[in-house]
Amino acid sequence: MRILITGGCGFVGFNLAAHFMKLGHSVIVADNLARRGSETNLAALRKLGAPFHHCDIRCPEDVAVLPDADCLVECSAQPSVVSGYERPLYDIQSNLMGAVNCLELCRTRRMAMIFLSSSRVYSADLLNNLPRIETETRWNWLPMPPDIIVSGFDAHLGISAEFSLAGAPKTIYGASKVAADLLCQEYAHAFDLPIVVNRLGVIAGEGQFGVVNQGWLTYWAMAAVFKRPLTYFGHLGKQVRDILFIEDLCRLLETQINHIDTWAGAVWNAGGGRESSLSLLEATALFERLTGRTLATTYAPRTRRGDVVIYITDNSAVSRDLAWRPTQPLETGAQRILHWVTDNQDALTRAGL
Repeated sequence: MRILITGGCGFVGFNLAAHFMKLGHSVIVADNLARRGSETNLAALRKLGAPFHHCDIRCPEDVAVLPDADCLVECSAQPSVVSGYERPLYDIQSNLMGAVNCLELCRTRRMAMIFLSSSRVYSADLLNNLPRIETETRWNWLPMPPDIIVSGFDAHLGISAEFSLAGAPKTIYGASKVAADLLCQEYAHAFDLPIVVNRLGVIAGEGQFGVVNQGWLTYWAMAAVFKRPLTYFGHLGKQVRDILFIEDLCRLLETQINHIDTWAGAVWNAGGGRESSLSLLEATALFERLTGRTLATTYAPRTRRGDVVIYITDNSAVSRDLAWRPTQPLETGAQRILHWVTDNQDALTRAGL
């Protein structure tokens, strides 16, 4: 199969490109090389023989001249949840208008498309109003009272794609992603296109250039290796996320591409699930155990705008439909990230990380 990957030199795009090439697919990579580390990934992709097109998906003219493919995987984005408060137009142009340009390419060329959406399409207020209890190291959800039903919420399994998209705050990032997410669904139905949407939470793995606003598990590993202080912003450091490792995401998209016509218009939540969830406090303890050293931490009681106390993905639907589930154990994945950071200290330092 011929696969076009926009954002193909980013962390997710690069790993998808390498994965599909190893499977024998023909892969075309498009990227504007704006993200830190993209040049390193481009050099690696060229060694693998992947054709590269310098393309800014915000520009319709750039997208219009991309080559034909059987499927476009749209994983280019401005990925930081908080930076949109400073530059909202950049989020909107990158995450929404870029996706629209890709949809138009698929409409005019009759190409399939896989869109990487986000768990931030859901309102922080709706999520934070779910009943919860504080434990020693994390917040946990409580079941809803028997006379109240919240679609898409299960206190043990997590949040499914049936959860409401209503309300704010989603953050500017989340609002731009939900708009693109909904347009993908509309294009699939309006133009009979094989398009699927994946609402993803935290993605992690080796090769990710983690910063405080994005790629936080790698950021924790870097703090452990470089002996840097960490700050918990609000919620006592007990806010919880589930971690989807890049290897499992690659397997998921491999299955979707192989059956793209069957699932046209489908929307799934996909993540690490409860077994791969941890709080900030638990992440600190994990890396302290793996490194044998104490991490310096401070606490800032103010919460960041749009912050979510608990988000865990309910994978029930995607597991049922595609026989997929995450397989990478949390501690094993964290250990691999730690080894990668340790082995690449000089490169990370040169990159300003």
